[in-house]
Amino acid sequence: MPVQLYQNLILYPKATAQMAKTILAPFTHARNFISAAAFAAANGFVPFGNTKDVKRAFDALQLKGFRKDNEFYQELLELGVVNSQVQVRQVMDLMEDVKFGEVLNKVGADYNGFNTFMKGLKKTQKFAQDAYTAEDDFWKIFTYLGEKSKMYNAYRNAGLRDGQEFIDPKGVKRIFGENEEWLKEASADLVKNNVPNYAYVSEFIKGLRKLPVGNFVAFPAEIMRTGTNIVSSALDEIFYTTTINGKQVNPLRSRGIQRLMGMGLTTTALPLGTVAAAQAIYDVSKDELDAMRRYVPQWSKNSTLVPFKDEEGKLSYVDFSHLNAYDTLTRPIQTVLNAVNEGRTDKDGIMDDFLLGLIESTTEIGAPFFTEAIWTEALQDVAPVLGRSGMTAEGRKIWNDKDSPGAKMSKAIAHLVEAQAPLNWKQLGRLGLAMYPINSEGKFDERGNEYELGNELAGIAGLRRVDVDPQKSIRYKINQFQKGIRDSRQLFTSATLKGGPITPEEIVDAYINANRATFEVNRELFKDAEAARLLGMGEGQLEESMEARGAGTAY
Repeated sequence: MPVQLYQNLILYPKATAQMAKTILAPFTHARNFISAAAFAAANGFVPFGNTKDVKRAFDALQLKGFRKDNEFYQELLELGVVNSQVQVRQVMDLMEDVKFGEVLNKVGADYNGFNTFMKGLKKTQKFAQDAYTAEDDFWKIFTYLGEKSKMYNAYRNAGLRDGQEFIDPKGVKRIFGENEEWLKEASADLVKNNVPNYAYVSEFIKGLRKLPVGNFVAFPAEIMRTGTNIVSSALDEIFYTTTINGKQVNPLRSRGIQRLMGMGLTTTALPLGTVAAAQAIYDVSKDELDAMRRYVPQWSKNSTLVPFKDEEGKLSYVDFSHLNAYDTLTRPIQTVLNAVNEGRTDKDGIMDDFLLGLIESTTEIGAPFFTEAIWTEALQDVAPVLGRSGMTAEGRKIWNDKDSPGAKMSKAIAHLVEAQAPLNWKQLGRLGLAMYPINSEGKFDERGNEYELGNELAGIAGLRRVDVDPQKSIRYKINQFQKGIRDSRQLFTSATLKGGPITPEEIVDAYINANRATFEVNRELFKDAEAARLLGMGEGQLEESMEARGAGTAY
C-alpha cells in the first residue's frame, strides 16, 4: 500500500507534470527543435547548411506527411542513431514505472466518459510524443549524413581512393569506399557518442527518475557525457596519423579542428558575441548588466542574458541559455580552445584541464539532479508544517495568511493544477492578451501587465524579451532581508539561550557570528538598492518601498 501511494501521489503526478511541460506543450516543441540545432553546430556543422542532407533527413522522419524513406530510417534504427530522445524516453520510463497510473485510472473505469477521455488523451500524447522524437531525429540524421560525408572527403583529400587499404583511428585495417559498412558504423558511433542519446544513460542516472527530486536528470548527464566526447573526438582526429600512399599523414586533423571550433562557437563565441553586440547596439554598460542580473528570476541568475534598452532607458533581456543546451560547458571548452591555440600537443593534459573546468561547472549542471521535481516543488509550496505553507521557493505568497481555510484550499489546488497544466497555458494566455487592440481593457492581466504580440510570438522560439522591473522585485529583496535579519539574531539567541551553563567565550563567539551574518544580509540589501538605482529606480521610490515593508533606511 505505501508503494502504491508513493507511485500514485508522487511518481505519477511527477511524470504527468514533466509530460505536460514538454511533450504536451506545443511551444516547447518549437524550442526543442531549434535548440537541438546546437548538437549539430557543436560538432562543426552549420544547421541547415547542406540542403541535400536536410531533405533526406526530413524524408526519413516517422511522422504523417514524411515517411518517404522508411528503408533509410530502419537502417539508422539498426545503427542506433535515431529514436533515442532523452526527455521523452525518461518520461515514458517513469510512466511505465507507475503502470501509467493504473490505480488512479481504475477509479474511473466504470465511467464511459472517463474511458473516452483517456483514449483521446492517449492518442494526443502519442502524436505529440512522436513529434518530439522526430524533432530530435532530424538533427541526428542530419549530423550522421554530415559525419559520413566529411569523413569520406577527408580521406580522399589525403590521397585515399576506393579499394585502397589503410589503418583507421582504432588501429583496424580497412578498405576505403563511400558505401563501406565501417564508414556508416564510424559515423553512427560519432552521433551516438556526441549527441545526447538515452541508450547511453547509466542505470544509476535512469534510476534517479523514481526519486521525488530532479527534473529530466538524464539530459544534463548526457550533456556532460557528449560534451566531453566532442572534445575527445576532436583531439583524436587532430592527433590521428596513418600511412597513405607511403606517406605519414593526418587525414582528420582539419575535421578535428572544425569540430573543436564548432563546440567553441556554440558554447562560447556565439553567446558571448551576441551579448557584446547587444551591449554595443543598445549602449548597455557592464555595471548595468551586473545590476540587471540581481533582478532576474533565480533560474536566470547564471544564464547568458542578452540585454536590450528602450528609448526611455528601461532594460529588458532575452535568456539565451534557453536555446543553448551546452551553456554550462562554456568555461571548460574555452580552456581546451586556448590550449590548442597555444600549440600544446599533450592530449592527456588538455583533457585533464577540460575535466577540471567541467568539475567547476557542476553546480549549474547538477541543479536538475538535486532540486525538487516540478510536482514535488508544488506540493512543498502548499504543504503545512514540513512544507513552505503557502510560499514558493522564490518567496512569492500563494495565499494571504488571513484568507479563510476554504480560500487557502482553493488557491492550493489551483497551484497544484498549474504544475500539471499542459499546452504552455501561461504563454498562450499572454499571447491572447497581446492580440487585443492597443489601450483595450482586455490587453492587461490581473496585475496590470501589458504584452506585445511580436514579443510573445518570439517567445515561441524561446526569444521572449523580459522586462527588468526593480520597483516590483525590490519587495522580494526586502522580504529576504527581513528573514535574513531574523535568522542572524537566532544565531545568537539559539547559542546563548539553550539552557545549561555557557562560557563567556561561547557568548562572544555567538555575538561575532550573529554580527557577521547581519553584516552580510545588510551588504546584500545595499547591493540590491545600488542595482535598483542604476536600473532607474528613483530615490523616493526606493525609500517608499523600504518604509512600506518595514525595512526603514537599513540599506
